[in-house]
Amino acid sequence: MRALSATPNAIVPAGRMIVEKRQINGYTLLRVEGVIKLGESAQFFADALKRVLAEKGGHVLIDLSEINYMDSTGIGELVGYLSRFRKAKRKLVLVQPSAQVRKLLRVAHLEELLPVFDCLEDALEIDDLTDHDTRGDGDIDDEGPAGEKRITPEAG
Repeated sequence: MRALSATPNAIVPAGRMIVEKRQINGYTLLRVEGVIKLGESAQFFADALKRVLAEKGGHVLIDLSEINYMDSTGIGELVGYLSRFRKAKRKLVLVQPSAQVRKLLRVAHLEELLPVFDCLEDALEIDDLTDHDTRGDGDIDDEGPAGEKRITPEAG
């Protein structure tokens, strides 16, 4: 496990899952370990996202490098909270998901909606994770750095 320079804000176990929260460069980093599947672990993941959403803050980076397995329930939680974060003008950014998680993202067509980075350092180097909608129609207008798809916030 690679140590980061920031001090963890919380480490909370739930069965076979751990979520660690840190503040780094104005972003909230959730480092998630274990499995996210139907049942307690998916609920714990949702509760962690809910707590972060309730806090005032910037965008949220979710480090999935230590996720051993995620089922469609975990993807469903990401989809559900994606719209909630977008309404709050905040982004969810995925960092280093496994091949299995990337496949789920592809199948669910979420690669166009969630920025995905291969490493935390790349995600932290992005100066502007804000959305760009030059036409005002809610569609993806361009690609950002490193091929990141830019998305626009929902109206409302």
